[in-house]
Amino acid sequence: MNTVFDKLARKAVLIVEDDYTLASELASKLTQTGIDVVGPAPNVEQALKYIEDSKIEAAILDINLGGTMVFPVADVLSKRNIPFFFATGYSRDVVPPRFADRIFVEKPLDTGAIYSALSSCGSSTATAAGGQKNLILSALSPRENDLVRPLLNPVHLVQGEILEQQFGEITTVFFIESGTVSVVASSPNGSQVEVGLIGREGLTGTGLLEGDWRTPYNMVVLTEGSAQRIDTDGFLRLVQRAPQLRSLSSSFSRTLAIQIGYTALANSRYSIEQRLARLLLMLNDRSEDKMLLLTHEHMSSMLGVRRSGVTGALPVLEGEKLIRSVRGKVIIIDREGLILKANGTYGIPEAEYERLMGFSLRGTGNAKKAVGQPGPHFYGPHSGEKW
Repeated sequence: MNTVFDKLARKAVLIVEDDYTLASELASKLTQTGIDVVGPAPNVEQALKYIEDSKIEAAILDINLGGTMVFPVADVLSKRNIPFFFATGYSRDVVPPRFADRIFVEKPLDTGAIYSALSSCGSSTATAAGGQKNLILSALSPRENDLVRPLLNPVHLVQGEILEQQFGEITTVFFIESGTVSVVASSPNGSQVEVGLIGREGLTGTGLLEGDWRTPYNMVVLTEGSAQRIDTDGFLRLVQRAPQLRSLSSSFSRTLAIQIGYTALANSRYSIEQRLARLLLMLNDRSEDKMLLLTHEHMSSMLGVRRSGVTGALPVLEGEKLIRSVRGKVIIIDREGLILKANGTYGIPEAEYERLMGFSLRGTGNAKKAVGQPGPHFYGPHSGEKW
């Protein structure tokens, strides 16, 4: 057995293919080399069940399953960091940009191409994150990561620093790694309120993707941290060569708009205590620490209320044993209790982020889930070098 086979031996590989004969022949070929075949799955529902019930280590996906596209399966595999490639008669232009860098093996399927793709897709996934702290950058393929990395410059974010000036030209895009950036809406008379938060889950300058070089908001560093920066021209050139980065950045822009909409709902229909609970949850999502460095002034500014409103709301949350408040700090004690206290103001934007981006806003969605034992195995008949 050669080194490629040695590398693949005993791997649990899911086959997603609706053509019974083709699936059977493919399964037979793989099992002859010592691969544990899971499936085949003829449809999306069965494929998702195999992923949930089995310890999948790689997957081979046909694109069209009886008229239904396989992309929901690809999204779940990506979320769990399980390598996969497409084995299909379709061209790349039918594939969403987020999968633009995935390996394609064209039908009729060649033995060597299948083994090479299985070997390559596993090593590609292992190196994709590249140690990036920003969730968008960490989700990029190795090829796009290689394109992006040389153009990024690390910067320290200082509390109070303005990254984008209202109605000013966007000159720099920041991929946030730690800390938080506040999206602030300001009126001509000086009234202002925070309408959104950006942390390690996103980037600034999202309007650039729509050809808008100006921002209607102030982008202000709320809590100090770090970021990777790139100038606007470099970013716009980059997204032309990196379709996955463009797709993820565009999806994040959509999630930020959703977050802003639900902030408007919270500000108009919910109590200060409920809005404060939501704010603390959102800050906790973007931090690795339950201790948040926040003054009463910061919180009142973010909520658009008087300082006395925050001073009255904090003891309520503290009395319910949800938080502990000390000078300049708020410590999260009961996160689930805060979610209940938020009373529906928190949760929908966060779920929409995961749906659109394919991973959790808290950075936990990329972890591979491995539960139970390998699922049912299917051993098809043997055939020649073409399937």
